[in-house]
Amino acid sequence: MTNLQKRVIAALSLVAITILAGLVCTIAFLYLGSAPRPETESGVIARPAPTTLAEAPLSPTATPPPTVTPLPPTATPEPTATGTRVVTVTVPPTPSPTRANCEDDINNFEASGVITNEQVQDYLRRTIPLSHLENCREIRYIPQQAAAHGTAISGTFIPVYREIYVYANTASLRGVGDLLDTLVHEVGHNVHYNIRRENFALDVEWSMLYQDSLKTYRETGLGFVSTYAQTNKYEDFAETYMAYVRAPEILKYYNLNKYEFMKQNVFNGFEYAP
Repeated sequence: MTNLQKRVIAALSLVAITILAGLVCTIAFLYLGSAPRPETESGVIARPAPTTLAEAPLSPTATPPPTVTPLPPTATPEPTATGTRVVTVTVPPTPSPTRANCEDDINNFEASGVITNEQVQDYLRRTIPLSHLENCREIRYIPQQAAAHGTAISGTFIPVYREIYVYANTASLRGVGDLLDTLVHEVGHNVHYNIRRENFALDVEWSMLYQDSLKTYRETGLGFVSTYAQTNKYEDFAETYMAYVRAPEILKYYNLNKYEFMKQNVFNGFEYAP
């Protein structure tokens, strides 16, 4: 074999190796780029059912709150969960036009055995500003137990459809008060959703309050009306909203700044009696 032939064979071998390496890199890139990614948004906010009385808001140790909370005073004023958990939080556009207000779209609460549709409607009209139900399509009682990711839930708010569901769960429905706690919590999600769409600056202000609460909790154990309210600003808003309506003295004790935020920016100066 001549030297020229040897050089040609060596050159062809080098070209073949280069092409083979390029193919390997291309296949690896395509494989890695097509790997599935975890989903982060699905559009459901769920409120798990509490399992014990200790999951209701705590009362302060120095000055016991009114009878709105079922718990006795504790030695340490550390809040415990009222049973709220975010499955996911999204702000997608609604797939179809929503009704102006769901005060007349309250359904199936007779199946709860503790309250009727008319009583729920009367409670909301007497207690909640009707503007807080704007863009909500329906409030419905579901006479069966429900769960999200293996956790029992007592209520859900579905942002994409703007619907509120309250579920039958014997652990949570110890009486009509627990059902109303769940209902008001879910209405709070609807209110926050409207704020996020219509008043970005106000949502930023709430986000700052949430961050301040995290610092306060680390330093003093206060700042949140429930343990799960610490999870994110969405559940913190709904829990704070419920406390403002259902247990205002507890909210004042744990976070006076959040009380003032609700008073001035959400309820237009109106305050509820303890």
